Amino acid sequence: MAAPARLTPLLVVAAAIGLAAAALWVPARSPIPPAAQPPEAAAERAERELPSLGLPWGKVRGWERVNGGWTVTWQPAHGMWLVRVWVPDGPGEMSWRIDAASWLPGVRLSRRAARALTEGDEGVGQARERLGRRDWLLGDARLVGALPAGGELPTDPRRRPSPAGAVLAGLLLAGAAARHLVPGVPSRRWRQAVSWSAVALVPLLPQLSAVAPAFRAGVRPWVGELAFGGAAILLLGALVFGAQRFAAVVGRPLAGWLAVGLAAGVVAGRLQPAPWLLGVAALPLRLPALMALAVLLGWLMGLAGDGLRELARPVGRARPAVFAALGVAAVAFAGPWLGVALAVVAAAAVERGSGTGMAVAGVWGWVFGSVWALAEWEPALRDALALLLVGVGTLAAAGLAPRTAGASSPAIEES
Repeated sequence: MAAPARLTPLLVVAAAIGLAAAALWVPARSPIPPAAQPPEAAAERAERELPSLGLPWGKVRGWERVNGGWTVTWQPAHGMWLVRVWVPDGPGEMSWRIDAASWLPGVRLSRRAARALTEGDEGVGQARERLGRRDWLLGDARLVGALPAGGELPTDPRRRPSPAGAVLAGLLLAGAAARHLVPGVPSRRWRQAVSWSAVALVPLLPQLSAVAPAFRAGVRPWVGELAFGGAAILLLGALVFGAQRFAAVVGRPLAGWLAVGLAAGVVAGRLQPAPWLLGVAALPLRLPALMALAVLLGWLMGLAGDGLRELARPVGRARPAVFAALGVAAVAFAGPWLGVALAVVAAAAVERGSGTGMAVAGVWGWVFGSVWALAEWEPALRDALALLLVGVGTLAAAGLAPRTAGASSPAIEES
């Protein structure tokens, strides 16, 4: 009679592996074109084809994925100017822009002299008076004093404010209130997971500043990095405090449902990837950063799922239908928020002790799916696959755990 008991965990492990593999083969096309090259290759091309813009560029400080290309930022150590270049993945033309500190001195050209320097048309030119110079905006051309400063950079027309962020913020508040008013046995394991994930991100903050808007003309780059690091440490500290104050409750989620959540997250990431995760995937230490971000975001979505579960309690037995309708609405309208929105719905659809585990599994798969859909260079794909294998391995361990866990109570083990 021992064989069936051993067979069930093995079936769970096989199901986890099979669902993860099936999620990779589901036909899905991302609305965002993938990146054929990392930002380092884009920076090398820009420095090779635009060797001089009239001033030293400085060091590469950051990058952002915009409209099928990379917008790469350079800034010297003194911080007096900022050079941005948009580099397309293909052979298209690059766009560039120079921003200089307002107090940096220069010359005050007349309108006629500015037109002669930029070979602009006869349209209206807009002068901008600075402390020690006059800048000009002539059509698509710009002048910083007498220095040509490029033009406007491409922007992403799809990047517009979404109500999903406000909805998630409200659900987080509802979840915090629910855990405060109806406390349960706190889970020591989730407290430790959030705390160690936050600690793991601290030494990575200098790298993470590359994907944050931390650099400004007229501000030394180390000041921008320090400001970003200080704000990030405050945020990470708040997450650690929240994990202690609004702790997830003890529970042992079923590994089979976690596998379903992971696979759904992978499909969601391939359908609606998050472009900012591609910037994180371009970091040298991308794997620990992606893992820590997945745990922290998953814990937050578990908290929001608790809020959604309590808000849906008045509908009684109709809650499964409500959650199903919310999942369908998320697929239709959530856009880049799809992965986290589905994680919230999944966390609310299961019992309270399993909600955080479901949310982390869904966000973990969404992070992998986003990187897998958007990155086409080998190191990022290799680390993304390692991320998926870590998730599948964790589910396999959870599926095999009942064979050796014994009969002790989970509440006693974790409290």
